[in-house]
Amino acid sequence: MDTVEEHPHSFLPGAWPFSEPINRLAYISVRALHGGDPVLQVFHDHDGDWQLLHGGATDEDDCKIICLGCAYERDSSIGILSGLPAGWAAYRESPDGPWRCEPYEDDDSEED
Repeated sequence: MDTVEEHPHSFLPGAWPFSEPINRLAYISVRALHGGDPVLQVFHDHDGDWQLLHGGATDEDDCKIICLGCAYERDSSIGILSGLPAGWAAYRESPDGPWRCEPYEDDDSEED
């Protein structure tokens, strides 16, 4: 499991909803990290990685690596997705909208 270096967060350790370590590596779109766009798409990849993307994200959008704890600190509403199984994605229309969850195909496992 990939992690980043341990560092402090502003939430209490007992508030951590995920089963993964707080410093679990996560990918976040630059627009969600620095541009102020909300996280509207979350992918819990088949390999266990987490992707946190703004709405309308495309393959060309840049992502940065942060820890899952920093992502939760920025937007605690993703905590409701802590039980999202690997291979599933969650979508919402707005920051206060409900999450819609569904499995998705692993594009990396397709044979040409």
